[in-house]
Amino acid sequence: MIKTEHLSDSVTLYLGDCRDVLPTLARADAIVTDPPFCVGFKYASHDDRPEAYEAHGGYGAWLMDRLERAERLCGPGAPVFVWQAAPNFRRFHEWFPRDWRVFCAAKNFVQMRPTPMQWCFDPILVWWTPGEKGWSAGTATRDFHIANTAPVIATPENIEKGHPCPRPLDQVVHIVEQWCKPGAVILDPFMGSGTTGLAAVKMGRGFVGIESEPKYFDIAARRITDELARPNLFAARPARAEPLELQFDATGS
Repeated sequence: MIKTEHLSDSVTLYLGDCRDVLPTLARADAIVTDPPFCVGFKYASHDDRPEAYEAHGGYGAWLMDRLERAERLCGPGAPVFVWQAAPNFRRFHEWFPRDWRVFCAAKNFVQMRPTPMQWCFDPILVWWTPGEKGWSAGTATRDFHIANTAPVIATPENIEKGHPCPRPLDQVVHIVEQWCKPGAVILDPFMGSGTTGLAAVKMGRGFVGIESEPKYFDIAARRITDELARPNLFAARPARAEPLELQFDATGS
């Protein structure tokens, strides 16, 4: 069963499996998403151990099935940003059959682990749907960004800490500002704690978020509702776009 919350004319959230929700949507202009990583994170109800994906043909097949469904909603030249985990670098060429490149999502503070070299950035795989040249703001379109992770680390009482892997907001704002056109509708089929939605609202973009875990859905809804209530001095919020009938061959052929 799918639960829908229209938080504003330009923001809609869905509680449900993205495989069920995506066929009901009309369009999207960009995909910015942070899916499970296949590294064994302890989510509330999702089993992220590598062996848990074997029944789906492996992690890559599991994830690409969902990303391809999302891509079908996008027109030519739509940006696709997919967070991944650095320890899985050697598998990316197997999992993602796209002409991708890596955006370095670096951090100014990192969790110290017992390893000779700390993991100080997350690789975000980026590609554009075929057919048109991808858009960019052209102001700070480097292939890296150093996020301020101190607020997430230093304030454990923040509501987003109810999710095991919240993203630094300034980094997602940067991505949305630089590569998602003004007025775009951004789709996140793995919404989690809603950071992409917050970034979209801050930058005046539309947002469609999907989350299957009720606990995380509630966190995202509260965070985005609070952001919508704040005056936005930097960007005008877009009106809801009219549905478009777009078809895209997700195989890239």
